[in-house]
Amino acid sequence: MEKPKRKLLNPEYIPTPLVTSGERPPIKVVGLKEHRRLSGFTVVMRFIAFGLRILFRKLQGRGENAQRSAVEARELFQGLGGLWIKLAQFLSLRTDLFSVEMCKELSQTLYSNIGFPAEIAKKTIERELGSPLEAIFSSFEDQPLAAASIAQVHRAVLRKEGVPVVIKLLRPNVIEAFRRDMGLLHLLVGLLGILMPLRHLRLNEALDELNGMVEEELNYTYETSNCRQLRKVLRRHKVYVPYVFRSYCTEKVLVMEEISGVLMSDAIAVNSSNPKHFEAWCEENLVQPKKVATHLFMSNMRQLLEDNLFHGDMHPGNILLLRNNRYALIDFGTIGSLNPGFLQIYLAVLRAINRREWDRAASLSLHLCVELPSFEIDKLRVELVNAFKLWMARSEFDSLSYHERSLGASSKIIGQVFMKYNLQINWAALRMGRTWGTLDTSLAYFYPEMNHAKMFSRYIRDAQRRKQKNRIANFREGLVQVLDSANQYRVLLEPVLQKATITYKQKINKLSLIFATIMRFIYISLILLLGFVVHVYLHQRFPGIGDYPGAALAKIVPMIEDKWFALTVFAVIMVSVLLRRLIKIVSASYLR
Repeated sequence: MEKPKRKLLNPEYIPTPLVTSGERPPIKVVGLKEHRRLSGFTVVMRFIAFGLRILFRKLQGRGENAQRSAVEARELFQGLGGLWIKLAQFLSLRTDLFSVEMCKELSQTLYSNIGFPAEIAKKTIERELGSPLEAIFSSFEDQPLAAASIAQVHRAVLRKEGVPVVIKLLRPNVIEAFRRDMGLLHLLVGLLGILMPLRHLRLNEALDELNGMVEEELNYTYETSNCRQLRKVLRRHKVYVPYVFRSYCTEKVLVMEEISGVLMSDAIAVNSSNPKHFEAWCEENLVQPKKVATHLFMSNMRQLLEDNLFHGDMHPGNILLLRNNRYALIDFGTIGSLNPGFLQIYLAVLRAINRREWDRAASLSLHLCVELPSFEIDKLRVELVNAFKLWMARSEFDSLSYHERSLGASSKIIGQVFMKYNLQINWAALRMGRTWGTLDTSLAYFYPEMNHAKMFSRYIRDAQRRKQKNRIANFREGLVQVLDSANQYRVLLEPVLQKATITYKQKINKLSLIFATIMRFIYISLILLLGFVVHVYLHQRFPGIGDYPGAALAKIVPMIEDKWFALTVFAVIMVSVLLRRLIKIVSASYLR
């Protein structure tokens, strides 16, 4: 039997409600037959219609209204549902390709709150857990707590443990539907690749990244593991992660502790509509928005640059506010972990910008693209330097909007410069940009005047102090990292050396073949020469042999003395034997 009481959230941190359940609109529940997915033909036609509307406005001379096009794009993806919502959120990362308005709207693409009947949910849970619902839960709420493109959430209470939990389960047939839509998406990208020169965008790599992200979200085994890992890591950050009851989790069902906190999205909405009510709630629950925002920023930095394990979807709906400036995180379907080499470069870029080492920052940032440019590098560096200077200058002006001064804006600046030169940003950088982009929504409301440059300087100081406190542990970790790095370099260099060796062998093989051919020619020539010398010598010593081929030529050659004949034959035989041996050695080298 599990003993969750020692692992659950301390009741002292549970805040008073900010929004009652009656104030939140209920999830609309429809039958599966009423909520059918659109056919591939319909999807394609909707995209064509969207493109034609934008083209028609341009032909009429009205120009493109960026905000209107962005809203239409969001409505298009939202109407398609399923994978297309994930695609919209994924495309919102490409601040280097799309306008600010487009990225902002696409990032806000949400699945319409349409749930499926509770009877289907109950049958799914019983089938997955292999027991009747009443044997596992003492109570189960039929009305969904939340619904999204992939999952639906219900409240319940575990019978054995007596603990309130939330049950997250996949929508019926969602796996088949998503994979069908992914096939259609591959088809659309293939057609675009034929019609337009989009090779530099590496759309197939983007689809692979999207497919990997969605496949993880379609299997709750990953999320269960993610919860356990982040729960251990974020405990040091004083960030709470719900306890997962693994004995009740499967690939399609996830059961975790219910956190009675206040959603950041609700806090933002109330703060906008009724600031006094929000201020009163903050005073009652000892919540200081700026402190919470600072904690979010610092923890996110630690997750990214120290732990290399971070929550990849920090939008306001995944942050729960608690008392005493604490908060909890939920929804761990998208957890990030990046290549250590990339993280070192990213950190070095941020440090160089913070120290105003513009040239160094520009040179390092070139390593954030997939392939290093082979042309106009000096011009590219100059543009990057100017862009960094502009961002640093903007970060000092409180009059500018939060998003113009945020750390995410620096990623956008790099992306736009790279796009100008048709360079593809590393997908790791885009994932990191997504993390900051989703978190910025909360930070912009809770700490609108935040100076990201100063906050990063503060993070560096805090990180140094943490290292000094754990010198012995850091020494051990450093030694392990050195050994690990040496092994990694060996693994990395092996294919490079192997390739170099193969190239070297190919060159040697060509030289060996040429050399062997030349020696064969010399060997054959020596054999012919030996035959000719013997032929002439015999003709001169025995003139009565008679006419035979070459007899006339033999008469022209001066008389060959016996000692010179013997010496010549001996020399030719020795050289021929030597050449024969060399030919075997050289031939063996290129025949291997």
